[in-house]
Amino acid sequence: MSIRVNTHFDFSHIQGVIFDLDGTLADSNPDFEGLRRELGLKSGTDILAHMESIIDPVLASKTKEIVTRYELESSSRATWVTGAEQLVALFRRLKLPQAILTRNIPQAAGITLANLGLEMDLVLTRFDAKAKPHPEGVELICEQWQLEPANILFIGDYLYDLQTARNAGTKSVLYSPDLIPDYASQADIVCQCYTALIQHFNTQI
Repeated sequence: MSIRVNTHFDFSHIQGVIFDLDGTLADSNPDFEGLRRELGLKSGTDILAHMESIIDPVLASKTKEIVTRYELESSSRATWVTGAEQLVALFRRLKLPQAILTRNIPQAAGITLANLGLEMDLVLTRFDAKAKPHPEGVELICEQWQLEPANILFIGDYLYDLQTARNAGTKSVLYSPDLIPDYASQADIVCQCYTALIQHFNTQI
């Protein structure tokens, strides 16, 4: 399967696109489970939620240092996800505004974008809006674009991205090149290959 349409929508009605960054546009080989082990967390624990829950200032500072080091090291290795550059180019040709909504810190996001040679209309990090899956980031982007969420496409590679899309009321694409997770059913479209996604959208232009 290269692409699976769970919920059909007309791409010609899309007026703006929001991307997640790591794993969606950028391949930075993030080892979230390794980070969780270093922090002493159980598999699947929301790292940012854990950081926010720490009361002890010394532990909070140490945890922040570890997470920041991880983010910067991961970003320094970033390269394009296969087909992502062509997907961005398609949206540019169609003159659709594009934005990035990431849970990264600004410095890490900046390093990743520099490695890709990518400039975006808007880049929101966790310093700019409540972290996904909270819809605030999408709401801020829609407000600036003066567009309705229903006409926005959110593209990401993880559960938080799909939850953000649902919470904000946008359409969603899950990029999952390998195994298809159980939560894939929450996406409007599931794709393992951006080339197939581009072909799908081209049929509706």
